[in-house]
Amino acid sequence: MAYRLWAGSYDAENPLTTLDGRAAALLTPSLPGKRLLDAACGTARRLVFSDAPPARVIGIDLVLEMLRKGRADRARPRATAAGDLRALPVRPKVFDVVWCRLAAGHVTDLDLLYREIGRALAPGGAAIVTDFHPDAVRAGHKRVFRDAEGRPHVVEHVLHEPEAHESAAGEAGLRLDRRLDLPIDASLRSFWERAEAMDRYEREKGLFLLLAFRFRG
Repeated sequence: MAYRLWAGSYDAENPLTTLDGRAAALLTPSLPGKRLLDAACGTARRLVFSDAPPARVIGIDLVLEMLRKGRADRARPRATAAGDLRALPVRPKVFDVVWCRLAAGHVTDLDLLYREIGRALAPGGAAIVTDFHPDAVRAGHKRVFRDAEGRPHVVEHVLHEPEAHESAAGEAGLRLDRRLDLPIDASLRSFWERAEAMDRYEREKGLFLLLAFRFRG
């Protein structure tokens, strides 16, 4: 799995993760006093809160190398565990907020993913799901990273249309509350500048890169 090789450099930001953070900030309800599950937490880098943290935080990820990298950082929560998105190792109806960020594309069957998100979510809770935008995939964009030796790797990704997310969520008893389609814009320009790829930036500006949803239980 590519993520095993990615663990060492996973915390570095890129245009997609930057938009993911923006979407999560817009869609996530106030977290103090809430119970938060990050399904596919990676290194748990998203689970560090400078102030007013949630009452309870749990991160689940399938890749042991990611979890080990996160646990080596004492600032990150210890409450992480290995688990599959399609069979989350959590009790039902426990979490006020469930994140599943940039992981839906690693699941072929969205019905299984949303069934588990719906099972974990407490009544009235909010599920925030983000994905690599299908417009970007169709335009030839790929999720690429470099390992510790600097070798590039492409992360396999399953294209899911927005309607497929909404249908699977509905089947799991979740109600669509808000959707975001976030494009490549001027706030991301510096990534292309550092790569000396401004011609490509001008061509790609305005292309939707991130798809994000908030569903309610």
